[in-house]
Amino acid sequence: MKIRPSYSIRIGALLFILILFFSDVTFADDGVSRSLLKAGGMLGALLGLIGISIAGYLAGKSFDSYTGWERFMHGASMFFNREPFRKDMPTYEKVGKTRRIHIMDTLDGRMGPLMQLMMPSDQSAPKWAPPMGIEGLPEPLKGFFQENKESFNGILRIFESIMKQRADWPKYATQFAIADAFSKANASMFEEVAIMQFKIAYPDDPNGPPEAWDFRGIKREKPLPFKSPEHASKLIKKMTYLFGATLVGITKLNPDWVYQGYLRGVGPGDFEVPAHWEYAIVFVTPHEWDGLLAGPVYGTSFDAYSRQRAIGGRLEYFLHELGYPARTNLPPFSYDLVMPPVAIDAGLGEQARNCVLITPELGNNSRLGCVLTNVPMAVDKPIDIGISQFCRKCKICADKCPSGAISQADEPGVYRGYKRWNTKSELCLNVWSSLATSYPGRACRICLTVCPYTRKNNWLHNLAKNIEARDPSGIVSRMLLLQQKAFFNYPEARDFMPPPEGKNAIYHEPPAWLKTEEWFDVKKTW
Repeated sequence: MKIRPSYSIRIGALLFILILFFSDVTFADDGVSRSLLKAGGMLGALLGLIGISIAGYLAGKSFDSYTGWERFMHGASMFFNREPFRKDMPTYEKVGKTRRIHIMDTLDGRMGPLMQLMMPSDQSAPKWAPPMGIEGLPEPLKGFFQENKESFNGILRIFESIMKQRADWPKYATQFAIADAFSKANASMFEEVAIMQFKIAYPDDPNGPPEAWDFRGIKREKPLPFKSPEHASKLIKKMTYLFGATLVGITKLNPDWVYQGYLRGVGPGDFEVPAHWEYAIVFVTPHEWDGLLAGPVYGTSFDAYSRQRAIGGRLEYFLHELGYPARTNLPPFSYDLVMPPVAIDAGLGEQARNCVLITPELGNNSRLGCVLTNVPMAVDKPIDIGISQFCRKCKICADKCPSGAISQADEPGVYRGYKRWNTKSELCLNVWSSLATSYPGRACRICLTVCPYTRKNNWLHNLAKNIEARDPSGIVSRMLLLQQKAFFNYPEARDFMPPPEGKNAIYHEPPAWLKTEEWFDVKKTW
């Protein structure tokens, strides 16, 4: 906080008057009378009191003094100054004709229906089993796998890994008891009804078309009108921070990012993007840092997921109370659109080689959620701080990926009309289903952990990010990358796997609160 000039003049004038009033200066043989010395002491004390008062006032205005709420609840954890890096267009490139992402293009879109056929949530008899092959599947699964047999074989390997992981879990259950309990406590937002099938505890999953569901609970005849789009944006960001978000951005929704082929609350089938899905309010929270960095066997995705659900549900309810439609999109199960490009459009970061979002503040440790609405808001421009260029040189996430799912290509490819990297999802999930963890909330995240941008904030990392973003030559990024690979210890990729293939390696030492042997009377065998 800066003191305004008028305040500085007033303070200066006050000090001058006080000096004249208290000093009563007379000169004697020794130079200055005792009255001046006395005045000096009184003036020093007064200035000290004034300094303490100003320091106390400024400290009280600092968000660091808001004990229990501190900086992130007031948006101050979004500390990177994005304004010099705003661009009219995002860093990904549009190449030729684009199309929306069909649900069959996603691993979840294939795995979910397969699991429902094998283990129906209503406990009825299975409708399909692997020996029935591709020909025994209904459409659109049948058509997709006929054209993508490697994907089908990959999913069969995942099923085998899941069964083995569950059978092997008792060997690790004591060692990772706290990590497992922490994950399941955070997963209490969901109720598991069968393997990979969950009921949503909060907020409710849609039940009906968006034109009805997104407007439910609205009691006003007309929405409460904002003074301006800028007022709307400022208030909604403030509320999203208060609900628990670390980063917030707003963008007009690009329909290309909305999935095709399945809509929550409606079911399978193609659909037009609803007219009231105009804007996306995107919010980001990190995983708990120490647990994440002790990946893969100590971390959990559900710690961030549970906070995201609380933020999205409250923001949805808040907008309904003002008379506006709202639809929450949240990982890991409840979303109708692909999140990273929406967050890129909202100016929060750039896409990484591993296809997730990198933000200046959190790096890869950025879990995304958003609420769709038609509130007319001022939007944020995308940024370019050199992350995409850095990923071209780095490749650490690809080198340390136990599955080999992350591309090693020097340049991104073109997918659905956009230039970007792509991952091999079946390989990724197969490792998730093989690690010494309790499926599904705990598993890999190694690519998030080893990313050079995924660092706790301190003055050195903050300085490096700001300098690197302003260096068009790329020299700084090359120097930082050289130091990263020279001074940071990385286990070999396959060491992250359980024995006999690996040795349950971890990236960082786990915190004491995640170590079972620190708190319980158990025999340590690991």
